[in-house]
Amino acid sequence: MRLLLFDIDGTLVSVERTASRAMLRKVVEEIFSVVLPADFEFQLGGKTDYQIMTEVAQTLGLPITMVEEQKERIHQTLTAHTEPLSTPTTMQLLEGVRTLIETLAAREDVALALLTGNIESTAYLKLRPHGLDSYFPIGAFGSDHIDRAMLPPIALQRANRHYTRLAREGKKFSSENTLIIGDTLNDIRCAKAHSIKTLAVATGTVSIQTLRQAGAEYVVENFVDVRAITDIATNF
Repeated sequence: MRLLLFDIDGTLVSVERTASRAMLRKVVEEIFSVVLPADFEFQLGGKTDYQIMTEVAQTLGLPITMVEEQKERIHQTLTAHTEPLSTPTTMQLLEGVRTLIETLAAREDVALALLTGNIESTAYLKLRPHGLDSYFPIGAFGSDHIDRAMLPPIALQRANRHYTRLAREGKKFSSENTLIIGDTLNDIRCAKAHSIKTLAVATGTVSIQTLRQAGAEYVVENFVDVRAITDIATNF
């Protein structure tokens, strides 16, 4: 059995940009008690939510210790502001994703999980409008660690606890039988940090050429060709 760790934003769903930035602005202004400049730009790109908040604090000249001190409040505020945005219109399912996930979930030789910079609550909120949340029983999230590169071992540990079939066979998930699937350079970096292969999809803001140059073992334009993606996911 092989473990497939899916990113969310830009990989499974496309979050409406204006709504997403407006939500982040509200969260930052509430947490840090500031008014952001009208032209303030958030740098996302596969980062964890707490990393984003830390970088915003640095940009604003605030002590980064505020993020750790306000961690629980950040979690609650992100959840509260994401929930109203969790609609099929704002969280648009990318082409081919539903068929791919349903196809993979029906197989007995792969197991599905998440690896995302989102905190756990918002990760599932983003999948819920399309009914995809139930396909991912476990994962590793931005609420587990600020550094995305630290998430793969957490995902492996949880997968080994949840998917007991391998344990009964005296086996376990490891770097060798795990594939990270995402759309950013950070997905590739966190995979390489643990010698895990990457399936990079150019549905986000990074080109196919750049994803290849970053060292992704497999690169695809999108998930439309479900048969080809399934072949990669079951034979890497």
